[in-house]
Amino acid sequence: METTNLSKIKRDKMLCTIAEIKKNITDEETLNNLALIENELTKKKYGLIWEEHEERVDKELETKIPTFEDVTDKEIISNTSDKFNFLLEGDNLHSLYLLEKTHKGKIDVIYIDPPYNTGSKDFMYNDTYIDADNEYKHSKWLSFMEKRLKIAHKILKNDGYIFISINYIEQAQLKLLCDDIFGENNLIGEISWESTTQPINSGSARFGLQQKTEWILVYCKDINKKRTFNLSEIDNGLKYPHQGKLGKCRFEIIEKSDAGSYKRNTMKFEILGHLPRDGKRWQIGKATADELIKNNRIEIVDGIVKKAVYPEDETDKKSYAPFWSHFSAKEVGTAQIGKDELNSVLMKAVGFDTVKPINLIKEILSHFDKNITILDFFAGSGSTGQAVIEMNNEDNGNRQYILCTNDENNICSEILYPRIYNVINGYKSKKGIPSNLKYYKTSYISKINNDDENLHENLLTNIKNLIQLENGISIDDSTIKIYFDENELDNFSKDENALKICNKLYVSSDILLTSNQEKIFKNNNIEVYIIPEYYFKDEIMEVA
Repeated sequence: METTNLSKIKRDKMLCTIAEIKKNITDEETLNNLALIENELTKKKYGLIWEEHEERVDKELETKIPTFEDVTDKEIISNTSDKFNFLLEGDNLHSLYLLEKTHKGKIDVIYIDPPYNTGSKDFMYNDTYIDADNEYKHSKWLSFMEKRLKIAHKILKNDGYIFISINYIEQAQLKLLCDDIFGENNLIGEISWESTTQPINSGSARFGLQQKTEWILVYCKDINKKRTFNLSEIDNGLKYPHQGKLGKCRFEIIEKSDAGSYKRNTMKFEILGHLPRDGKRWQIGKATADELIKNNRIEIVDGIVKKAVYPEDETDKKSYAPFWSHFSAKEVGTAQIGKDELNSVLMKAVGFDTVKPINLIKEILSHFDKNITILDFFAGSGSTGQAVIEMNNEDNGNRQYILCTNDENNICSEILYPRIYNVINGYKSKKGIPSNLKYYKTSYISKINNDDENLHENLLTNIKNLIQLENGISIDDSTIKIYFDENELDNFSKDENALKICNKLYVSSDILLTSNQEKIFKNNNIEVYIIPEYYFKDEIMEVA
């Protein structure tokens, strides 16, 4: 029996009433206002609804164009031939706006640890901390998260994943928000992990319900295109102690008793000129034996016919550790361990309590390939960056990371950057782990009182930074060059010494290469890339 939708009945009644009122009204402003009411009544009726709020950065983007400034004195280079990782200092909405230009559909994995909105000065909105009594604390948090997650969805690859840490305060709201942005069908699941093993033994909290776990929501971009998780192989006891024709193997006897009910005359035939020994018969038939011989899986060992079993023959017998949805403290550590790890790298106590342990991030990333790009746009103290650097060192991986954070309470300049710097260069008795890092700081170019020519010139100076970010490189004007001027490019094409050093060349789309230049660059093994028009095309057209 179909149920009665009472809400729909009430809604339809109100819409009919509005329609009747509109029949007797000619004032355009009143009609427009009634249309707005109708629109609100017909919006979707299931999901998350909240009071939308505007951020300061939203207003700034109306009159300013965000750009990156390359802070070269904070650049770290371990090996010029390796790709660069990036630390983006500034409002992460600002950074995401630019990452949408350089990395749309290019990020493999996003891991974020956003503010939990506990009311204890962990979430700042428009330069003001949101306390527990704020009437719109959930609405402001949701407005804040929605803008960022919508861009996150755009920059994920079609087979990419996002992992979002959260606790009980906003978990339910975040789940509904992500269902709306990523799609409920793209929910992979929810990971729980033991963030603490130490109870609170003072005050009223001692006798209350104490939270031991936090959660990580997991969504993919497209359930039909998602990649499968990598699993760790478990030792299943299979051994290969012998040396066969094709390498390490295990020899197995293929005879069994021919007595009584086991007697089979049809299972007595020659294999490589040998019959079964007295009282024996083969365990395999003639067709199977021929196929094994054909594939070098039958050998004579000490006068006995044996089957050679190689590791590749038993892939279906391998055992794998599941990707469980719960991480114990013993497996990945706790928030306290994360805090201790941070203090150890910085060689001082920094009083930063909400630190994710390195092994938590490693456990997540271990289920992906070694050459992925990871984005963390709530980078905090930099656990993700350290985890990636250490994993690459441990398994010779080629993972890249992009970290975004503001400098609220000097967290970027005094915690995150020094942490990554020390991990790369070494600290105490710890040896450094080679890695490259570029440090960008967000800035703005004003749209107002800026004619098209000057705006275009200002933006061109920032395109270099976007090229570096998109390609993970450093344009050193020697091995990698960039040209916006036709005459300068022509002079370079005639400089034999410069041509010998250069291996990559980025050229403005406004410049048309001559056939002679193309030949010169090809002969000198110089890769030529045309600078994309999409970096600031819309902004230039808007002002023009």
